[in-house]
Order: sequence, then structure tokens, then C-alpha cells
Amino acid sequence: MTTFLAQMSFTWLALFPILNPPAMAPVFLGLTSAVTDRERNRLALLIGVYTALFLTVLLLVGGWILKILGISIPVVAIAGGILLFHSAWHMLNKDPRVSEEEQAEIRSSMENKAFFPLTMPVTAGPGAMAVTLSLVPRGHILEASTLLAFLATACGILLAGATVFVFYRFSGPVIRRMGDTGAATISQISAFVLLAIAVQIVWGGVSDLLVQTLEDPALAEGLRRFADRLR
Repeated sequence: MTTFLAQMSFTWLALFPILNPPAMAPVFLGLTSAVTDRERNRLALLIGVYTALFLTVLLLVGGWILKILGISIPVVAIAGGILLFHSAWHMLNKDPRVSEEEQAEIRSSMENKAFFPLTMPVTAGPGAMAVTLSLVPRGHILEASTLLAFLATACGILLAGATVFVFYRFSGPVIRRMGDTGAATISQISAFVLLAIAVQIVWGGVSDLLVQTLEDPALAEGLRRFADRLR
């Protein structure tokens, strides 16, 4: 049970900074400024649901897609961690995730835009996709421990989607109370946490690659010969 909660919490903590609901809530309010409160609340619910479903499906099928393409999970973890680091760096430098031109285009017509682009890529963009793929559990799919890890990760994703809904749904009064300074502070803290998570994900991928290398007899022998030549 402790491992399940730890995996679920880690998934939520990994996704929260990259989804960044506190910083994206003002963007959501700006993009939906032309609609009624009832329509905005419905959009918030749809975006939260779509975010959870989209990332959960990506979690379940992403591993199979990677196997078909011949890409290992550790490699994805390293690539995803680097992408996260890049995103976090831009967040620390206060670069906007959505440009003014993109905001104007989205704001022009809100119909049928709950999934694209409000969910993907505005809310769950490449960074969230990379995190989700890097969280695909290792191990054989039919093992009980692997299935439990998938379930824990999926629960963390659902919690992240619910967090997006809560911030988007109740963003108006909260943001007015926090002010620009409060929202900017939360965004900067989230960016720093994201940097730490990015380093952790990259290190996990590198560690797994090293373990796979040492477990491969041919590669291990090649490393031994290379070490002998250096002596």
C-alpha cells in the first residue's frame, strides 16, 4: 500500500509542475473571457476529464508503441527529463507557454475546442506527454507488481486531471485574491520543483541504461576489454 501511494504521489508531483494549473488558470480565464460562467465551468470540467483520459491512454499504449519503434523506456526517460528541464528553465525565465497570437486565435471561437487546443497542447502539451511516457512502469506487463504500478500511475494521472479542473473551475475568485504576485510566486516554485523532477527522471533513465549495459554479457565484456586497454 505504501509503494502504491508513493508511486501515485510521485506521478502527481511529476505532472503538477508541467501542467502548472496555478499559472495556466489565468491563461484559461483569458481564453474563455468571451463565454458565460456556465460555459466556462463546463469547459473546465471537460479539460480536466480530457487531460486525465488523454494521459492515461498514452500511459497504457505508449509502452507498446515504444516497443514497436524499438525505443527503450530509459531512453524516453532521459529525453523527457531533458525536455522537462528545458520547459522548467523557460518557466523560471517567465516565458509564456501560449503566445499572444495563439491566444487570440483560440479566443476567436470556443466551440469544439475543449480537447484541441485547450487540452492538448495548451494544458497537456509535449512536456506532460514526455513525463507520462517516462513514468511507464518497467517490468513484464503480466506481473502483478507491474499491473499495480500501472494502476498507481493512472491514479496519479487522474488526480492531476482533477487538480486541473479545480484550478480552472475556481480560478476566478482564487486568482483575484492571490493577485499577480501570488500567481507568479507559485509558478516559480513549480518551475523549481520541475527542475528537480527533471534531474531525477534523467538520472533514473541513465541508471537503468547502465544496469542494462552491465547485464548484457557482450557489452560487459566489451567494457572490460576497453578498461584493460586503458591500463
